[in-house]
Amino acid sequence: MQCSDDQSFRNLFHEFYQGLCVFAFAYLKDYAVVEDVVQEAFVKFWSRRDDFDDMLKIKSFLYVVVRNDCLNIVQRQKSVREDISVIEKDHFFHDNLIEVESYRILYAAIDTLSPQGKKVIQLALDGLKNSEIADRLEIAESSVHTLKKIAYKKLRAALKDYYYLLGLFLG
Repeated sequence: MQCSDDQSFRNLFHEFYQGLCVFAFAYLKDYAVVEDVVQEAFVKFWSRRDDFDDMLKIKSFLYVVVRNDCLNIVQRQKSVREDISVIEKDHFFHDNLIEVESYRILYAAIDTLSPQGKKVIQLALDGLKNSEIADRLEIAESSVHTLKKIAYKKLRAALKDYYYLLGLFLG
């Protein structure tokens, strides 16, 4: 996938910005700095966009640039973080990347649900019980049960290639 026009860039930014911010926050713990790092990563990507021919290379580039920039900042501010040796390790990078990507994939699938189904699933993921969801949405508890059943079926189909997510999020 080449990102050659403004709309493609906007779509890419929309798809990955929040996840990259969450990813960077694990390193920096300062959202204002995180936003700057992530925006700068997109600027770096845009200046080299012709070097990329598929989405995997783009994603890899963005995550590696964000990680490296975060580590550079952490190194300059050693007194701020006591766990520098932990966040510099590859497993921290991989674990953080897997978590962020898993949530991105799950929420992209949730976004394909009906508006009511999406609300029910989001509230369920927030830990609300069916009765609480029914009260919040002012619908019958049986409707919540039905909406959940339909939504879970659609999510299982949408996430069939990501079976490991189903156990984590859909119980």
